[in-house]
Amino acid sequence: MQAIGLRPFSLFLTTCLILLLLAIVRADERSDSYTLFFPFVPRAPQPPPPVTAPLYGVNFITSAEQQADAQQFQNGLATGAAWDRWPLYWFHVEMSPGVYDWSTQDTAVLDDINHGLRINAILLGTPGFYTTRLAQANDAARPESLRNFRISAINSATPQGVYAPIFTDGSDVPGPGKQINPENKWAGFVFTAVSRYKPGGVLAQQQGWGAGVGITHWEVWNEPDLVWFWDGTLPDYARLLKVAYLSAKQADANAQILFAGMANNFAYLSYYADVLAIYDQDAMAAAHGYYHDIFATHSYFYAWQSWYHVWRAERTMRDHGLSKPIWLNESGVAVWNDYPGPIWDAQSGARATQSEQADYIIQSALYALFAGADAIFHFQLYDGCGNQPAGTNFPPHNGELCDENGLWNGLPCAGDANGLYRNPTDATCFAQHPQPETARDSLAAYRVLTTYVTDVYPYWRQRPGSPKCMGPGNVATPGQEWIAFYQPGSGRRVVGLWALCAESETAVIPATSPTGTALLVAPTGSAQTITAQNGVYTIYLPGATNRNTFPDGTLTEFYPIGGRPFILVEADPNR
Repeated sequence: MQAIGLRPFSLFLTTCLILLLLAIVRADERSDSYTLFFPFVPRAPQPPPPVTAPLYGVNFITSAEQQADAQQFQNGLATGAAWDRWPLYWFHVEMSPGVYDWSTQDTAVLDDINHGLRINAILLGTPGFYTTRLAQANDAARPESLRNFRISAINSATPQGVYAPIFTDGSDVPGPGKQINPENKWAGFVFTAVSRYKPGGVLAQQQGWGAGVGITHWEVWNEPDLVWFWDGTLPDYARLLKVAYLSAKQADANAQILFAGMANNFAYLSYYADVLAIYDQDAMAAAHGYYHDIFATHSYFYAWQSWYHVWRAERTMRDHGLSKPIWLNESGVAVWNDYPGPIWDAQSGARATQSEQADYIIQSALYALFAGADAIFHFQLYDGCGNQPAGTNFPPHNGELCDENGLWNGLPCAGDANGLYRNPTDATCFAQHPQPETARDSLAAYRVLTTYVTDVYPYWRQRPGSPKCMGPGNVATPGQEWIAFYQPGSGRRVVGLWALCAESETAVIPATSPTGTALLVAPTGSAQTITAQNGVYTIYLPGATNRNTFPDGTLTEFYPIGGRPFILVEADPNR
């Protein structure tokens, strides 16, 4: 986790989660909830959703703390994304009790709006003078390595006064003209932030913006299922979300509130379900949508997990009689074979080559979209500081700078290359790449999504072929993955295809017409027209190569990222 930013859970949690998921979930794929998997037949056509999907976004095109220059915005827009996601830290706004300074936040909001970007703003970070004693005690007991990270300090604490009534009439019941209770500091901050940045709000009036221009989507904290983001209890987060929802809606009835993006900590996969269970006992919850409009989730490194986490969230909603959009608003995999990654360590855990990173981006998105995700956000535009402390910087090297503890001058000697672009020379961290601010292979892959996989909804999924490798839980995995979407606006089907195991595959996919033609798109963005022969397209699929999950040699037949994916785009007159 970077000092001012968001980061997925640790590599240890990632690898443990893979073991757990595939040991307990595969049986469910044969239940009635998975009729799309076995047998491999297209599902009946479904009507398109009322709102086309997905939305595409990128984390940290800009932020209040690391504001983008013209080149960075140009690079952000080049991705094809329409959304920027960044944290609006409470402790950087209210730096003394009752005194707000919005200057840097104003600049970031103005820059995004002026570049035509919408904002997924994350409200988090308790000021030190409002924290609870519990958080401060927990912080003192943490390892020094965690205490170096800013957001893992007291800023992750439950705010004082969050259990006080939201409104001055002593209730939590919203209503016209009601005032926020000054004793509930969190309610006051949320109400003030939303009032400032909403369409028609303080900043919009100052700038003369037209109707609808401003921040409309507010995420309440980040990854509370990890202790270094949230020191409070489960009921504390449930209360934090409720207060934020009601305060934000009091400021802007049209505000959309996101449940904090889940890290999907393998030790607490029931976090969302447990919060909803608390709301089951809340007499106000049903009338207020269980205090969120959208659920957010995160997924890293293992492409199939992106399907699983979205599917699991939808199933949890269904259990409580809910139906809400689901956003995958953090997803990615760090690179090992490019600075600042550990280029000397080909087995580096939960990392990938640059080519594999590009493959992951397409596979993860297609899995999530097929499960019903409404938005896909890549983490992140540049490398930032990754999972390392602010100021971590070193020249390119082959491991010779690392001491026995993996440090160089007391800081890490390698970092997380998550970015679609490499850091510039003036970056806070990792500023010494020989090709600064240039794109990685992953940019082209993300642009394939934003160009070809737009305004679609799930169509069918197949896994042709006999079992070719074994995953965790000794589950046999077929050789190929096919995931299809229908694009109603163009009348086309969009099919992603890739090999799941080390062996290369030949996909023989029926064309929608006997002599049809289709566009075949690679993650590089290159596209070629292919013609059906005898009513089928024959496509070569390279084998999977990523083996970075378990460097100890276990699960030798498991491939968390499949082989090079291709996108087949074809008119579908049979619809």
